[in-house]
Amino acid sequence: MGLSLIERYVFRKTIFALLIATGSLVGVVWVVRAIQQIDVVMAKGQGIMTYLQITTFGVPTVAAAILPVALVIATIHALNKLNEDSELVIFNASGASRYALIKPFLLAGLVTAFIVYLLMLWVGPKSMQAVRSFLTEMRADLVAVVIREGAFRDGGKGITFHVASRAPGGILKGIFILDGRDDKETFTYLAEEGAISKVDGQTFLVLKNGQIHRLTAGQDNVSVVKFNSYAYNLSSFSGGAKAAKKAANRTEISTYELFFPDKSAPLYLARPGYYRAELHSRLTSGLYPIATVLIIVAYMGFPQSNRQGQRTAATAAATIAIAIRVTGIIAEGELRSNPIAIVAVWGIPLTGIAVPAIVMAMGRSLGVPDRIVNSMDHVASLAKDGVSNLAQRLSRRGLKNEVSS
Repeated sequence: MGLSLIERYVFRKTIFALLIATGSLVGVVWVVRAIQQIDVVMAKGQGIMTYLQITTFGVPTVAAAILPVALVIATIHALNKLNEDSELVIFNASGASRYALIKPFLLAGLVTAFIVYLLMLWVGPKSMQAVRSFLTEMRADLVAVVIREGAFRDGGKGITFHVASRAPGGILKGIFILDGRDDKETFTYLAEEGAISKVDGQTFLVLKNGQIHRLTAGQDNVSVVKFNSYAYNLSSFSGGAKAAKKAANRTEISTYELFFPDKSAPLYLARPGYYRAELHSRLTSGLYPIATVLIIVAYMGFPQSNRQGQRTAATAAATIAIAIRVTGIIAEGELRSNPIAIVAVWGIPLTGIAVPAIVMAMGRSLGVPDRIVNSMDHVASLAKDGVSNLAQRLSRRGLKNEVSS
């Protein structure tokens, strides 16, 4: 798709605005996510690089959601600048075809669609798998989390740890563990010593020469079991089966697994509709940037004689583009339980592409009805008059107070 000089100018202006909008929005969301994760990292004694690594893992998924919104901002900004600088008038007066204006914006939409597909189909799931694995490992690593020499530490979820001392080689002496996560039974683990061991991705505290005290709710008798060696699963501290199930959420599932799901997977057995909804959500995600640029160009891709008309067109275009995406998200949610919703999931973005494309192919533009424009002008005029009258009244009241004083 070769571009002429003026088309390259418009394309660069749009891409530059897109980069700024995307960077700003991703930066804001990244800071919010970083603040949410700071307690997880700092409480576990991790360094700044670990902190940055965890928070950065979620950026691809965030960027995939933000890019279409940033494209709305960038396209409207570029067209506004072209109109304010009278470049749209020059563009049309030069005899350039309507397609010459559409082409650079359409190319920007295609570039955005490619990046969104890359993030949604491959990079996003990989990053979410990495962050889940990283956080699970951190939460299971009790050497850095809750075990502190000579102090009782609350591990949360009804667990209390105590270690009398540490010996060379990572040996822990005088271990006490109170596990009250089960309302029906409370377990107390006592051991002379123990050490952390990792097997098949799970973390264990291997206890030596100790006892297990079990107290059943509603009973006074305590059963005692002595052991020479016992492996206490620290991975269960981070949630056990519940955490394992949570780790397999739909955003972490690879696209290949969505096409060919493991029908024995816990999430598939519990919610098979999530696989269907997530698959079609990813496959249609790249259609929305294309629909966005076509809708905005169809509304704003012609000279406006006044700023109010340009603002009205921009508001209408942004509202419709965002409404289409929100409606698509609702349809994707409905697809989890209703397979027929697949018609809406694909139909909404395709309609958003087809309608403005057909309108512009006919040499026409989308526009806000004159009645609505006149009403908005009337409301704006009333608001302006009201503010002016209020300012005058306040000024007179202030003058009277000065005279009386």
